[in-house]
Amino acid sequence: MPGLLRKIVIFAAVDGLILQSAGNGLRYNGNGDSSSIRIDYKTNRISSLPGPASDLSERKDFAGLETYGLVGLLTVASYSFLITITQRQQVAQIQGKPIYSIANVAVIPTSSHEDASRAIVQAKENILQGEECDDTDTPSEDTDISDAETDGSDAEDINTAPASPVQGSCHPRNDSISSNITENMIGKKLRFGRFAANWLSRKAMGLPGLSTAELETVEAESGSIPMVEFKEENPVAARSASAANTEELPASASDGESSKGSELEPPVDTKPIELLPKLLRYTKLIFSSRNFFFSYDYDLTRPVSAQPTAMALNGRLSLHKAADELYFWNQHLMLPFITAGTHPFVLPLVQGFVGQSEFTVAAKSGPSSETEPSEARILGEKQEAEDVQTAGEKRNFLLTLISRRSVKRPGLRYLRRGVDDDGNTANTVETEQILSVPDWDSSHNIYSYLQLRGSIPLYFSQSPYSFKPVPVLHHSPETNRFAFERHFRTISRRYGKIQAVSLIDKRNPELKIGEQYEKYAQELNQSGGIDGVPLGFEWFDFHNECRGMKFENVSRLVGRLKNTLSEFKSIVVNNGTVLQKQTGIVRTNCMDCLDRTGVAQCAFGQWALERELKEEGIDIDLGGDSSTRWFNILWADNGDAISKQYSSTAALKGDYTRTRKRDYRGALNDFGLTLSRYYNNIVNDYFSQACVDYLLGNVSTQVFQEFATELQSADPGISVQKLRQNAIDTSCRLVVSDQSEEFLGGWTLLTPHQPNTLRTLPFEESVLLLTDAAVYSCRFDWNTDKVLSFERIDLRSITRINYGTYITSTLTDAQSDEQRNFGLVIEFREGDNNALRVNTRSLQSEVDPKALDNQWDMSAWFTSSQRNKTRIMAFKALPLSNSVTQTQRRKSATVSETDWVQNICEEIEHAMKAGQRTTANAESRPFVVEPAEIISLAEAKKRTGLLEHLVHDIKKMVWA
Repeated sequence: MPGLLRKIVIFAAVDGLILQSAGNGLRYNGNGDSSSIRIDYKTNRISSLPGPASDLSERKDFAGLETYGLVGLLTVASYSFLITITQRQQVAQIQGKPIYSIANVAVIPTSSHEDASRAIVQAKENILQGEECDDTDTPSEDTDISDAETDGSDAEDINTAPASPVQGSCHPRNDSISSNITENMIGKKLRFGRFAANWLSRKAMGLPGLSTAELETVEAESGSIPMVEFKEENPVAARSASAANTEELPASASDGESSKGSELEPPVDTKPIELLPKLLRYTKLIFSSRNFFFSYDYDLTRPVSAQPTAMALNGRLSLHKAADELYFWNQHLMLPFITAGTHPFVLPLVQGFVGQSEFTVAAKSGPSSETEPSEARILGEKQEAEDVQTAGEKRNFLLTLISRRSVKRPGLRYLRRGVDDDGNTANTVETEQILSVPDWDSSHNIYSYLQLRGSIPLYFSQSPYSFKPVPVLHHSPETNRFAFERHFRTISRRYGKIQAVSLIDKRNPELKIGEQYEKYAQELNQSGGIDGVPLGFEWFDFHNECRGMKFENVSRLVGRLKNTLSEFKSIVVNNGTVLQKQTGIVRTNCMDCLDRTGVAQCAFGQWALERELKEEGIDIDLGGDSSTRWFNILWADNGDAISKQYSSTAALKGDYTRTRKRDYRGALNDFGLTLSRYYNNIVNDYFSQACVDYLLGNVSTQVFQEFATELQSADPGISVQKLRQNAIDTSCRLVVSDQSEEFLGGWTLLTPHQPNTLRTLPFEESVLLLTDAAVYSCRFDWNTDKVLSFERIDLRSITRINYGTYITSTLTDAQSDEQRNFGLVIEFREGDNNALRVNTRSLQSEVDPKALDNQWDMSAWFTSSQRNKTRIMAFKALPLSNSVTQTQRRKSATVSETDWVQNICEEIEHAMKAGQRTTANAESRPFVVEPAEIISLAEAKKRTGLLEHLVHDIKKMVWA
């Protein structure tokens, strides 16, 4: 595409980082956007450089680094880092356009000239170290790819050498860029802590998708001509993960001084982020994991039938503007460049998988077995293809597999499950299988088949601390129904008809959630379906149907859905015209949407490929032909990639997907992967999830403060405010039984685990209700949206209300903040008008069953001897602002915890005074609402024992 820079050189100038097109000076795209910009060190503002600037590559006073493109600008508090692509690997070519995976990135701080120069020099040294491992000489291209023609001939030939020296098989893991930067930050005495320093010394993290799935080379059997033979001489077909296909940008003679012994100066007046070193390391590792793909000319975010036209790209439309935001992974990191209008620098990335295999088939004698050729075949075939093919005639094809991970509800296995408030599901991946001829001749049909995977569209969770975790359903039926229907209506607008396939067990622990899934599907159809079209639902008990490791029995599922699959069809494109559309999609899920889903999707893909080849006059059984192992390997590599991105390990059952065989070795390998997943679930995934949410712009910088305190982060897809308001409404409806009472207000606060105490851990989130007659403290089950118990305190029994500092722990700075840790204590006399009741439907009553009063049990009426006793009820304010709300309300001011608690106290005081005025002949009782420390910082330090410090330090050492 004109204007999209294939290669960018980055210079550390005195007044800012300068980015300009590499080779043949500066160029401009169709919109007049300059391909030379500056990032100011002080403000991080991106501005275009006017006019044709001089080539800075010859300047000895500038440190320059050539890159293959930008990932984006990462900003954390007042720190910013430019992420650039320094290595790439060509993995496919689609319609003559190269597709690359990112093999390595450099992280360049933009805080000062010295810091940027040092990072650039380090990146160049790392490239040189990689070149020293190359024992072979590889010629470079004669022309710069960015100077090629734009009519389709500008793409690199898949067999030609890339634009820079090709590296050999020796690729040392170079993490020194981010490691050196962050270690220097620690050296400047910023408060990152000893655990952050300890973390930096670790060599491996086990983070998701950080090891490349090596793609196996399949050799054709000698001595016979198989029905399908694998063409090894084509590097795309072989799809080897050898580093011979990995490109590293050449490092010119280094300009600038060595970075050894120097320190990174932080910006002035900045507040350091405790986990910044770990975030930078994770950012480098995740983008170097070979799980991100890009193309300069092809839109990987859209199917082959929805590609932007050449006229649109040559006109006003930039590639990133045509990209589908659902799969545009680095859009948030690219926002500074998009806002500045520097469109040539905006390179969309897709997370997922891209693989390709060329194969040869021998057509059988006679015409196609179809009695009536399809409409697409009649319109799309060339005249010579209509003739009867002779026996043994060979034809070459190319199979391309593209998986796109959605940026909605992203994250890792047990931390992102089910659906969110917008109907997005976890681990949503669109997979496209494309069949074409190797040279992508537009006169030949191009077939595209789409599939979808995604978590069960209900609110549920599973504990990461169990090998066989039990799914726990959350929220009310109405809340689940709304999200369920919203999810499928969104899919229907995108794909048409839907066939849902559930592969979970019809026995515990998966039975309950499977039954709920089926129930909501039936209710949706009973209410009219999706715009009058019923939702297809098929429950295939995978483990039962395929017991004994007979995974080939998944063909039974394909057989059940054969009519539906035929109805949905595939996409057929010829000469740029869509001859046939896919009218529906199969949406497959198991519990994780990984292993069982991968086997089933491979079977559906096999069915589609056989049908498409039959359209071409070739009748073949891919499952029964041993020479079609290339197909299994391609799908197995796809499954491994998606599994690593979601669960940190390769997919289970991968041996069957590759070989169509299952034995004890595969079972033992799966057991080892299960153990690895278990470790990552309870150790690495928590911080990784916070990083993913931050890189996608779903949370603010505060997510790292929250993680340092709680060792977990909020779910941006779930509205906590909505859940809390629902809890208040539910509690009010159930516990305020007297219709004469007027509801005045409700709040959610933290309260000690044991009543009548100030500091009984753990603190629980409860609901406080206020009417004109009483105060209600309700303990709420947030999983089932039910009130477990409540205590009613008559306003006339309240003798004192104190509000002030309420610190329960001093383990972190956030927990020791006297302004944010604020609460109130209500002191009251026990009497006849006060009551404690327990919901016997959710919690077994400890009193005489004869005393049960319908749903609620009066567990204790206070006796006359208790009337003179005084009790307390303590409440602590929840954080009113977190990483999610800060992102959603960046410009709106929030009330402080101090003001919020004081407002609650005033509301209670007003209700008490109003009650006194309206009560006839009521005895005037003095009561006091005044500020007073509940637990001061000094007292909290005394109460926080060594054991708590030890436990917290151990947790932080493991998780943070």
